[in-house]
Amino acid sequence: MILRKITQAFKEQNWVAIWIEFILLVVGVFLGIQVQQWSNERSERKLEHAYLERILSDINLSIETNELNIVRLTGISNGQILVVKSLRRCSLPDDQKDEFADGVSDIAKVGPSVFVLSTMDEMLSAGKFSIIRNPKIRDTLNGLSRDAKYQTNIFNAIYAQLASVSSTTSKRIIRIYEDHKTPFDPVVWSDWDLDFSALCRDKEFQAAVSNSSYLADAQISLNSRALAKLRPAKVELEKELGIASTKKEAMP
Repeated sequence: MILRKITQAFKEQNWVAIWIEFILLVVGVFLGIQVQQWSNERSERKLEHAYLERILSDINLSIETNELNIVRLTGISNGQILVVKSLRRCSLPDDQKDEFADGVSDIAKVGPSVFVLSTMDEMLSAGKFSIIRNPKIRDTLNGLSRDAKYQTNIFNAIYAQLASVSSTTSKRIIRIYEDHKTPFDPVVWSDWDLDFSALCRDKEFQAAVSNSSYLADAQISLNSRALAKLRPAKVELEKELGIASTKKEAMP
């Protein structure tokens, strides 16, 4: 329509009309570009918000899992300390036999710290990480990724020692599954075929159990380190998303 009017104005040599129509054309194109940019920006902000919400959910899951792991690993370490002390004394009261059996069952059962980074990995794979505008948030998330890699390397070393522990202890104790019991049922003394007197004299076995307890404690420290990174990241994301934190994270 505007182009037709400009053509007509040229024919009539109506320069004022030509300039007016030309300005209207330029303004129209400019406004169209601005509207498209605004629409793209709005879509990006919605996508950024959705990604940050998912990352916050990943971090909350990471925090919850590491807190539970600390509780579990503390129980494992304490149980194995009981095993070692009982064997060194070569004395085990009847009321501690089930606890001893539970400690034996948890030998070498140590897992890594948890960093749920699936959303972040998805963003990096899709080339969407730069959509996060706040550089502090980007730096925090990159820090989590670096710490996750660091902890993976540390746990690989722990796992190698756990394999050695398991190789030593598994030769001396046998788990018995009777009456349709499963690995998830409570552990009791009768679940194990073991020679307590022989284990009292077995310094290699005692050293392996002691090492298992030490490795559980080492992993507790790594879990605590993970929480020290994850909790501030959670606060930053909640602030970015305008979410008021309703409860204070409990420190282990």
